[in-house]
Parts: sequence; C-alpha cells; structure tokens
Amino acid sequence: LSAEKRREIRNALAAQRRVRYRQKLKDEKEVLKQQATELSAQLTSLETSQAERKAKHASNLMFGAWRAVAARQLERRMQAEQQQKLLRAEVVGRSRLIRRMSMLLDKLLEGSQRNRLVEWESIETDLESGGSPLFKTVLDDVDAAYLQINSVMNGLTFESATQTPYKLTRQRKKSAVYFDTMDRMVFPYKFEQAADVISTVMLTNPDEIVTVQDLKDTLTLKYHLKYQLSAEESASFRVYAAGKRYREKDRLVFVWRSMTEGLGQFEGLQSKETAWMVVRPSSEKTGRSCTILESSSRVEPIGFGSASGCDGKVDRFVDTLAKSGGEEFKLLIETMENLMI
Repeated sequence: LSAEKRREIRNALAAQRRVRYRQKLKDEKEVLKQQATELSAQLTSLETSQAERKAKHASNLMFGAWRAVAARQLERRMQAEQQQKLLRAEVVGRSRLIRRMSMLLDKLLEGSQRNRLVEWESIETDLESGGSPLFKTVLDDVDAAYLQINSVMNGLTFESATQTPYKLTRQRKKSAVYFDTMDRMVFPYKFEQAADVISTVMLTNPDEIVTVQDLKDTLTLKYHLKYQLSAEESASFRVYAAGKRYREKDRLVFVWRSMTEGLGQFEGLQSKETAWMVVRPSSEKTGRSCTILESSSRVEPIGFGSASGCDGKVDRFVDTLAKSGGEEFKLLIETMENLMI
C-alpha cells in the first residue's frame, strides 16, 4: 500500500476510536445523571425522615413537659378539692353549733317568742357496743322502707321547697290517719359536688365534725327537743332516729326512720316518721349541670295511750312536730345551699 493509503486507513481508524470514545463518555454522563437523580431523591428522603424524627422528638419532649404540668395541676386540684371538703365539713359543724347557740339565746327570750325550737340535747345511742333493740328495729324498718322507694316516689307531685313552706297534710287511708309532705329542690351544681354536700349534712351527728371520706352509710341519733309554743307553754319530745345512704346507678338515696315520744302535755302520744330522699342529676338539657333533690315524708301518729280518741290533741301534737320539722328542714336546705356556693 502506498503511504497515502496507509494514512487514510490510520485516519479512519482514529475517527472510529474517537466516535466510540465520545459515545462512551456520553453513556457515562447519562449514567452519572441518573445516579445523581437517584441520590438526590435518597437525600431528600433522608432529610425528610430526619426532620420528622426531630419533630417527633421535640413533640415527645413537649408532651412530656405538658404531662408533667398536667400531673402537677391534677395533684393541686385534688388537694384543693380535699381541702374544700374538709372546710365544708367544718362549716357544717360550725353552723350547727351556731344554730344551737341561737336556740339557747332564743330560750332566754322565750317570753316574747312563739313557735320556736329552743333546745336540742343529744343523747348517746351506744350503737357501737351493739345498740339497743329499738335501734336495731328502726334500722330494719329503714331497709324495709328503702325497698318501697320507687313505689313511694313514682307519681308524686313535688312542690318547690323554696316557694312552698314545709307543710304536713292530713291524709286518711281506710281507718289509718297520717300526714305527709313532698318537696323538691334544684341545685345548680354537678351531681358529685351536690352528693358530697348532701351526704355531709344528712349523715353527720350535730355534735361531730367529719369529712366526706369518713362518713358512714348509717347514722343513729337519740335526742330531746323542746319547742316553745307560747310565752307560758312549751312542748318536749324524745326522738329516736336512724338513717341510711344507698348508692345506686346515677342516683343517691337516703332513707330516715324516726320514733318520736311526746313528753309533758303530750305524754302518751307517739309518732313514727319515714322520709325518703332521692338525689339525682337533672335530665333536662339546660346547658348547665344541675342536681335534683326530691323528698317525701310521712308522719303516722301511733300508740295514743291515755290520749286515745283526742283528735284535737293529736292534731296539735302533729302540728307541733310539723313546725319543728319545718325549722329543721329549712336549716338543712340553707346549710346545703351555703356549702355548695
């Protein structure tokens, strides 16, 4: 081959090598661009994951701090509620002490007083050491009365205790004569708060101060009452009473049973009283929490003794009990309302 021909062949081979090299570079460039895209996507994913982990960690730290603050606030609230219950119990005791002192002051002025409860004397019941057969019987009667709660309360028309004064109405069923009253109160407070206050008022001895936690479901009382009828005339009673609290779903039930013996001019007259009380949340949709207290009381004169047949004396006996009960009921309602404020 001539030199010219050999040069042409070398140039052609060199051109082919350059073409292959450029193609190789182009292919490598495409591969690198694809890898760069994939790596960028991976980097973005890693950065996103890292940001999410940091945010989650910060959220956990914030949640932990919030939980610690919430725990401290809950503890303080529980302490405040406990302190409030202790103060309420003390107020109950103080208010009753003030009431009894007021009775003593009224007694000093009895010459100008009419129809006033002037004396209360509590008597030890000794229930802890076994109690008397009378109290055991009364407590059995309380349990029996509790079984009648629904039949007694259903269908009754309750009067507002804030608008209608406590009043016993004479009723007759066959040959039996009895006196009854129905009352209703609405407290603008949550059921739990109202139930605590009502339990404290209903289940504490006037001579004691106890907390809600220390309350027992049973209370027995024995006491003397003196009622000033006029400047020259007074009436005295001896009362044996027992009450129980029954916890039911969505309501609290109190049942009281008492035996009252007339003394002095009412010697020989007796009565037995049964009181049913239901405390429940209001079912009305008013936008605020309310608690309903409904009560029904029944007084039955019994064992007239030497006074048998004296309807006028019996009516006067019951009327005196009604006035005394009205004052006690009014005091209970005022105490409950004051403690719930």
